Amino acid sequence: MLAGAVHASFSSNGVVQWDIQRTQRSDEFKKLKKRASTFEEVVTNERARGGYFATCRLGTPGQNMTLQLDTGSSDIWVPDSGAQVCRETGTEGCALGTFNPSRSTTFTVVGKGEFDIEYVDGSSSKGDYFTDVFEIGGATLQNMTMGLGIKTDIAYGLVGVGYANNEAIVGNTQSLSSVYPNLPVSMVDDGLINTVAYSLWLNDLDASSGSILFGGIDTKKYKGDLTRIDVYPSQRDIFTSFKVAMTSLEGHSESGQDTLTSTAFPIPVVLDSGTTLSYLPTDLAKQAWKEVGAVYSPDAKAAVLPCSMKNSKGYFSFGLAGPSGPRINVTMDELVLDLTAGNPPLFSDGLYKNQTACEFGIQNFTTGPYLLGDTFLRSAYVVYDLVNNQIGIAATDFNSTESNLVPFPSMSAQIPSATVARDQSKVTNQPSVTSPAYAASQGFIDSGKGDTNAARGRPPAFGTGQMKFPCFPCHFFHPPSFVRMRVIRAAAALNSTCAVGARQGARYGSLAGRAAVDLRLAPCYSFRLSGLRHFSRSPISRASTAAEAALKQAKELAAANMTPEAVAARMSPEEAKRLSMVRNIGIAAHIDSGKTTVTERILFYTGRTKAIHEVRGRDGVGAKMDSMELERERGITIQSAATFADWKKVEDGKEEIYHFNLIDTPGHIDFTIEVERAMRVLDGAVMVLCAVSGVQSQTITVDRQMKRYNVPRISFVNKMDRMGANPFKAVEMINSKLKIPAAAIQIPIGTEKEFEGVVDLIHMRSIRNDGHRGINVKVSAHVPEHLKELAEQKRQELIEKLADVDDEIAEMFLDEQTPTPEQIKAAIRRATIALKFTPVMMGTALADKSVQPMLDAVCDYLPNPGNVDNMALDRSKKEEPVKLLPYDSLPFIGLAFKLEENPYGQLTYIRVYQGSLKKGQYLFNSRNDKKVRIPRIVRMHSNEMEDVAEVGAGEICAVFGVECASGDTFTDGRLPYGMSSMFVPDSVMSLSIKPKRSSDADAFSKAMNRFMREDPTFRLHVDAESEETIISGMGELHLDIYVERLRREYKVDCETGKPRVAYRETIGSRADFDFLLKRQSGGPGDYARVVGWIEPNAENAEANRFESRVVGGNIPDKYLSACGKGFEEACVKGPLLGHKVIGAHLIITDGATHVTDSSDYAFNLATQMAFRKAFPEAGGAVLEPLMKTTITAPSEFQGNILMLMNKRGSIVDTEVGADEFTMVAECSLNAMFGFSSHLRAATQGKGEFSMEFSHYAAAPPHLQKELVAAYEKELEAKRTK
Repeated sequence: MLAGAVHASFSSNGVVQWDIQRTQRSDEFKKLKKRASTFEEVVTNERARGGYFATCRLGTPGQNMTLQLDTGSSDIWVPDSGAQVCRETGTEGCALGTFNPSRSTTFTVVGKGEFDIEYVDGSSSKGDYFTDVFEIGGATLQNMTMGLGIKTDIAYGLVGVGYANNEAIVGNTQSLSSVYPNLPVSMVDDGLINTVAYSLWLNDLDASSGSILFGGIDTKKYKGDLTRIDVYPSQRDIFTSFKVAMTSLEGHSESGQDTLTSTAFPIPVVLDSGTTLSYLPTDLAKQAWKEVGAVYSPDAKAAVLPCSMKNSKGYFSFGLAGPSGPRINVTMDELVLDLTAGNPPLFSDGLYKNQTACEFGIQNFTTGPYLLGDTFLRSAYVVYDLVNNQIGIAATDFNSTESNLVPFPSMSAQIPSATVARDQSKVTNQPSVTSPAYAASQGFIDSGKGDTNAARGRPPAFGTGQMKFPCFPCHFFHPPSFVRMRVIRAAAALNSTCAVGARQGARYGSLAGRAAVDLRLAPCYSFRLSGLRHFSRSPISRASTAAEAALKQAKELAAANMTPEAVAARMSPEEAKRLSMVRNIGIAAHIDSGKTTVTERILFYTGRTKAIHEVRGRDGVGAKMDSMELERERGITIQSAATFADWKKVEDGKEEIYHFNLIDTPGHIDFTIEVERAMRVLDGAVMVLCAVSGVQSQTITVDRQMKRYNVPRISFVNKMDRMGANPFKAVEMINSKLKIPAAAIQIPIGTEKEFEGVVDLIHMRSIRNDGHRGINVKVSAHVPEHLKELAEQKRQELIEKLADVDDEIAEMFLDEQTPTPEQIKAAIRRATIALKFTPVMMGTALADKSVQPMLDAVCDYLPNPGNVDNMALDRSKKEEPVKLLPYDSLPFIGLAFKLEENPYGQLTYIRVYQGSLKKGQYLFNSRNDKKVRIPRIVRMHSNEMEDVAEVGAGEICAVFGVECASGDTFTDGRLPYGMSSMFVPDSVMSLSIKPKRSSDADAFSKAMNRFMREDPTFRLHVDAESEETIISGMGELHLDIYVERLRREYKVDCETGKPRVAYRETIGSRADFDFLLKRQSGGPGDYARVVGWIEPNAENAEANRFESRVVGGNIPDKYLSACGKGFEEACVKGPLLGHKVIGAHLIITDGATHVTDSSDYAFNLATQMAFRKAFPEAGGAVLEPLMKTTITAPSEFQGNILMLMNKRGSIVDTEVGADEFTMVAECSLNAMFGFSSHLRAATQGKGEFSMEFSHYAAAPPHLQKELVAAYEKELEAKRTK
């Protein structure tokens, strides 16, 4: 705990500062008052209770109360107004204030009976966890979780700001999943500060003020360098206190210097601002006592010395984190403390006879961990970084009146202005243990002038002198186990009152618990000793074992019989039924195949929408799933859109309601990331094909994505009413081009304009649509006469295809048995889920025909969440794959797969794979272990939202208020699992961009940040040479859309430069090099010689490889790593165009060094220069990206397109249909800029094309020369500026 009071001075710019003041207790507590745009509160140093207190406000309306501040615990708790301790007669009761829940309109109980804290003195507080408004220091937190002390024997509450793992609820539940946001975490969540960190400036012992600054540092409050050192966990990756490594202690005075030694070095010490003294191992503490002449008193249970030693000019130097770590010097005026609150006691005899007795600030413990308390921390400026688990430390600037606040810029940002301590890995080195010469001891004593008959010469031997008191018995704080020193005793007596401050809040302990200290009252005083309170072993010390309990629980879950069969056996019938009715599906296809049109019919027929609206917004409304204005104008889907619906499936007179989570995906290759992330989280998909074109280029891309994520699919041949429609051609193309067995389970009734329905081949019946928008489905048991033969033929083909992929049907087929419809449906389902087969249906969404049978097929053939193997990676077992089970009662696992900016903040789409997600639940991000609270859960219906309180396993939802990245895994803390993210393709095209008006810079920056968060394929960087902002994406349309969105959504008009192609550089042959770098510049120079060669990388033409074949040690290993680094840096920016180098293999065989001039830098630079010099000799060449381009247009324009493509690339394939043809070509991306306008002109606007990256190939020689010349001209222009 902090020793002092907290004064709120301001809250702004990402920091909140409270000034710590040493003031006398006022007669009454004043209310908050506003002054100069800040909130000021009167705070008091409660000497009667010990510690520093702050007046806070709780509830609505606010109730004032004064709470003690503690950096060693984490809970905020307040005494209930009805607590017995507050109503006892003969006491001052709860004079610092109580909380009356009935008077607050915002009070909510969130943990009935779950608050339970017990302290080491036997006192305790028990009651409820609740949320309410909490105000302190100008900061207001709307839903702060706190404890309410209903049964308490402590008359005041507490504000804890330490590690959240120290919360009482953790010890009670034995689980880290119960951790909630404490005060500093809530400040981050509410945007008051940027990260969970604060800095502490206690100032000197006699100062009246200090400060604790949340979210930043004050560079005017310390001297010298601020150094970052590591905090060590109590257990693996579990942090509960600020434990650092103490590696040295020295005594300095005018007479000399001593290095004090201990067998315990390196010593784990806890930086504890609530402990008055510092506690070190006994052997080390003895040496410190001998340096200053301190003697041990059995009455005070402490080492004491004359108060005159405050004047000593000596100091102790504490070394932390190894030989290169920070050193903090602590002077004697900070180490000599008063023993009493009244008149000081006197030594009664011995060398210190009649001198006033004080307590020495360094005491002993016989076992660790050890403590550096306020006697150390007053001399140090300390920054506590609870996110990166680091401490920033520097020498304090006592009584500084200046201030320069520097906030942490972001979550996980390193401590500002701090440098990391070097060689922290050497903290484990144990120094030799020797006996000090005590050369500094005489200087300590001589400079400490005694008040009466001061001793001269060498200090006395210290011993166990007796002390007399006028009122006995008095009870003193003491370490639980103290070794008496067998030396000459300095007899002394305290001729005064009882010692009050002998252990002002001595607390210690492992990260699991606190020391037992005696807090009983001395009978001659009417007030409490100022001991600070800490968690005892029951129940709060169990917090340190929470991590162990969580890991144990994870092991038990893994070891248990958690097979799907076992889970199904334990699953309740209601849960099993719910799960079987869930379908997570996506609609995917080539552009303009009718995906969004199909989705619109699904929403209408399921009753999710009341009317059908068409793509391109012809009716002024537009498709529901195309919510962006750009989508409706262009008639394309740009962003995937999610919705949900319930489908009533009727079969054999029985109605079943299925729940669909549906994602409509884009068809254009430029927006392929939207399809990638949808496929990553879906259980099944409907692949839509055009009845005329069949399998097209983007269909192949979608097929590849489905196979990448093992997504079962059914196929729907759309546009059966178009001229030239041929569904059986589409079936054949699925088999031949997509290489997946497929067969039609329907045949059309009529073709083209006469299409009227389908024949169900499984049940051999006719299905037609009737009524407004085809809402009625008419099923006839008869097959039209002219189709019977075709139906029998296609049904037989279906059975034969199933016999190839399903064993049960294969046996029946061999036995010449005819399977029943139920057997056929079961076989289709098995084969589809096993990724061996896709059933093909047909219809026309635009004409409202045959969509409902496709919905029935989704229910029949696509899997529910329990039928799919979703895998996670167990980080505790080297990322061993483990299967997730969609069971609500299991620990939560979810994946954030899509981010979207919303007027209410960031909207994060989450797929719940295991467990359930509840509003208000706390989750952990497995990527950074950040704990987040889920304040709001919604189901999405395109751009509309519906709030829900809970979603179960297997569902898809969206949440607000969660800062994360796309692909992050969330858990409830009980399982150490992560999930693999999605595939993100490299960008293929770049262009420079800048806002036309400089006043739009902020909006431009905000938009770019949003676009990059939402779309992993959209990238931005600033060119270091040209200082231009460069955006990169998947194609011309991709970047055009974002430029247009900038103009529409952010009102920012931009200027764009010529599109840039992502060229690459490579080599074609071997070239030797022998390069000597030798430079002298007055001081130490640079010398490095490297010998070897470069050659093409035969193992991987897309990667670079560095290899050392140096023998004899001509180049030391430490310089070889620098050579490898230099090679990597040289490949980032190639010699020809400044683009990346790929396919290079560099081998170093020999070299030379210089005794003084060789360095990592010299060999790094020499390798880069050798590579650049050898690159032209190795046949350096420019590679350009080739794009697989697919063009579809009416057959009449075939000649025009052939002329266009002959100029741009080579034609790979051509397929001519009834009225249109498809051409596949490989073209240089550089040649395709502006192609869309040429294609429109050549086809009268009827042609369309798509591109996707294929591979890199050598650019034509003339183009290489042009590019190199342009690059050299650009460099020359920059040099002459």
